[in-house]
Amino acid sequence: MIKARALSKTKLLLLPLLVILLLVLAVEPVSAVANPDNIALYTCKAFQNIFEADDILFVVSYKVGYTSEPTEPAQDTFQVAIYNTDNSTLIQPRALNEYQYNVHSIYFNATAAASLVWGAEYNVRVMGNPAFFAPIEDVTMDTMKLSPDANWISGTATTSKVLLKDHCLDLAQDLELAWGLPLTTATPDGDVLNSTGRLTFLAAIPRLDWAVPDLFQVVVSAMSIGQQERTAAYETTTSVATQLGAATKSAFDGIGDYLNVSGQTVAAIWIMLFVLIVASIVFLNSGNTTAAMVLALPILLIGGWTGALPLAVLFSIGVIVVVLMGHFIWLRGM
Repeated sequence: MIKARALSKTKLLLLPLLVILLLVLAVEPVSAVANPDNIALYTCKAFQNIFEADDILFVVSYKVGYTSEPTEPAQDTFQVAIYNTDNSTLIQPRALNEYQYNVHSIYFNATAAASLVWGAEYNVRVMGNPAFFAPIEDVTMDTMKLSPDANWISGTATTSKVLLKDHCLDLAQDLELAWGLPLTTATPDGDVLNSTGRLTFLAAIPRLDWAVPDLFQVVVSAMSIGQQERTAAYETTTSVATQLGAATKSAFDGIGDYLNVSGQTVAAIWIMLFVLIVASIVFLNSGNTTAAMVLALPILLIGGWTGALPLAVLFSIGVIVVVLMGHFIWLRGM
């Protein structure tokens, strides 16, 4: 009895230790990332009608400053996010591409943008991923409340793209000063993004070169080629029946039935006999091979027009005749 009571007391003493051990094991370890030396959201502008009608593109400039950057990529540790006017309901985030001073964007297509209110006082935030950082304003995040006048850029597609181009060039010039690296090039038509600027802004705003091609010094885009369905309308309308009448077609079909061939074949033989007759008469009277072929060509064209000769056959014969004419004219003489 005494031994059983001692065992029960031992279990009671071990129970709290077991609970603590389970809690420790249940907590997933989180990689330690140092807080940034400074963090700031400098600008945010919303443009409309850029990639399609009624879409919204938010373009931001930010800084997540580190003297020594973390080994973890910025895509895992920091993001730009749009919150509702209550500053607590997340609307849409997007992971950052790079640390330090840079540009970024969040895009809403027309369907997604329908849930937003143009000109609303949304909160835009550059912030550490909650898996790595506690959300502390001016330490691990910086928030900007949008103003209807300053941050929302209204306009038609043409106007919005011009304003977006100007804004991107302004941001590029700021980046040039901060990085000490040229991102723009002067042209007779104004400044454009060079190859370095192109890489930077396409990473921030994918497909920007498709929407605003004149922003870039070099534009590379895929050409959309639609497959056209062949209707063979000319071949269908150019037939013996339509050109020479149903009676003539019936005559050819009747001869074809007797010879066990198609009426089209009979029509082709008929026109070729005309070609041979004309060519033979000319050659026998003049002895001129070239003249015989030249005078026989109109018969071939008549055959194609009447539908007696399929266009593919007419083209093939025409090529052969032209080659032979060239041979007789340039190599053997008339």
